[in-house]
Amino acid sequence: MTLEELKKVPFHWVGSLAMEKEHTLTYASEDGRLGFCDHSPKRKNGDFRKGYRHWRIDNKTYKSWDKFVKALADFNPNEKKQ
Repeated sequence: MTLEELKKVPFHWVGSLAMEKEHTLTYASEDGRLGFCDHSPKRKNGDFRKGYRHWRIDNKTYKSWDKFVKALADFNPNEKKQ
């Protein structure tokens, strides 16, 4: 899959989690094979620090954009999930 194809994939909100030290929002594609989580770390005073994102293909999580893009090149959305 290319980055252009990824831009066309509709993602929807799946869930959120608010913890003492972090808030997380999770999104997935319609078939559930692609997804990402936005993490917002929270300071003791209640302010949020700079957030970060993790990406997912099937059941594998990628913590860096470069590794996700490399794995995405081998991803075929028409193949059945293993």
